[in-house]
Amino acid sequence: MREVVLYVEDHPVNVLLMQTVFELRPELDLVVAVDGQSAMAAAVGLHPSLLLLDLRLPDCHGTELLERMRLIPGWEDTPAIAVTAEAEFMPAGTSFCDVWHKPLRVPTLLTRLDRMIAPKGRPGDAVTPRRSSSFRRTTFAG
Repeated sequence: MREVVLYVEDHPVNVLLMQTVFELRPELDLVVAVDGQSAMAAAVGLHPSLLLLDLRLPDCHGTELLERMRLIPGWEDTPAIAVTAEAEFMPAGTSFCDVWHKPLRVPTLLTRLDRMIAPKGRPGDAVTPRRSSSFRRTTFAG
């Protein structure tokens, strides 16, 4: 079964960067939502292994969205990363497990992604980078 990552981001350039990064991880499916409303709509039937949430979304703050997502059955413990340009944002007092500050650097992003999505049964193992045309993108418009 393929791992799914839900990325909530409204800026098209940031989405394009993340989609490009995920092309280097063909074993992962990236689902993109452009705002809180479309993220909640995408959540129906989705069981992501990782949540990547921008904090400044057009219809809500990422911390508010994460609180709503935590109410979805099975999502209580899904790892969530704040992806933000807010230099001073710290995850204290939230259920974010980490913060990835923009601008994102591809090598660092790949290393962090590999740490978060380790192969099942071997925690901490990194995924071997490879290119493939099997990458699947799903985008939900807001």
